[in-house]
Amino acid sequence: MSGYDAAAGLLADARLSVDKRYSGGGYSGFSLPPALDRNLLNLDGAEHGRLRRLAAPAFSRRSADSLRKLVQRISAGTFRGLDENTSGTVDLLEQLCVPVPALVIGELLGVPADRYGELRAAATAMVTFDASSKESAVRLAEAVQWLAGTFTGVVRAKRDEPGDDLISGWVRARDDADLLSEDELISLAFLMMLAGLENVVHLCGNIFAALLATGVPADWKDRRGELMEAANPLPFAIRRFAVSDLTIGDRVIPKGDTVLLSVFGADSDPARNGRPSLMFGRGPHYCLGAQVSDLIVDAVVPELFVRYPRVRLAVPESELEYRASWRSHGLVALPVLLRE
Repeated sequence: MSGYDAAAGLLADARLSVDKRYSGGGYSGFSLPPALDRNLLNLDGAEHGRLRRLAAPAFSRRSADSLRKLVQRISAGTFRGLDENTSGTVDLLEQLCVPVPALVIGELLGVPADRYGELRAAATAMVTFDASSKESAVRLAEAVQWLAGTFTGVVRAKRDEPGDDLISGWVRARDDADLLSEDELISLAFLMMLAGLENVVHLCGNIFAALLATGVPADWKDRRGELMEAANPLPFAIRRFAVSDLTIGDRVIPKGDTVLLSVFGADSDPARNGRPSLMFGRGPHYCLGAQVSDLIVDAVVPELFVRYPRVRLAVPESELEYRASWRSHGLVALPVLLRE
């Protein structure tokens, strides 16, 4: 069996669970309070299915056309702001890659747009956490406390003044039909906002970095798939735990052991033979935001080079700084010159 086949199968294998109750005491991930911990990346089986059924219509109830219009409207507004920037060097990460997904996801969920700077700082503290560093541990604790307080406050605000947004819908599902607990409600809002923002920001940033370093293709579609996969900011799928002893290849994985599946490795396997990338997962945990992510990439990447055909890196490629994290491959900044 090829590495791609093995990874694809294991991503949907019930013998590997994301539920930390199956951890044998090794790595289990971040220590989150209950208000953030009851999220889709920590649940399997019936609990996961129940929450996913609540979350999935949040994206599918809007047709692909309406989602596309939302993304295009926000993208166009962000580019207008970029057009007005007359400074020499522009941080493309902060000026384009952050605001578009932040405003799109924020509008869908009903999270105020002015919070995305703090959300990004909290996300960075989480993905760059170093267990050997006391300073890193303090940053993580502060980030987790801020996130729990912020999303508890957002849910409270939606109770007081509900709107036509996803969190308001989940509040109604909680209060009117008792379809989820309060911790599950807050955790769902937290995960959808943070994952939607963090992953799309760095997917766009990594694509831009690759294109600016190697040259823009005549037709973006010619290299879209290749660039999307190479730019994937998540080297590994979410950690899983062996529910029982199992064999992977020639290795026996004892019950309770932690398994990290390499998405990078699977997608680069020559035996893959053009089959779908695993960057958005496979099986029950397939990314709910994959469609929105695709729409954002297609809205911002080709448009940048249409508007600014002479855009170039403001520093040598070797000087681009990436975050120190094995969890997420993303830039600290992407300085560019938009014009000659």
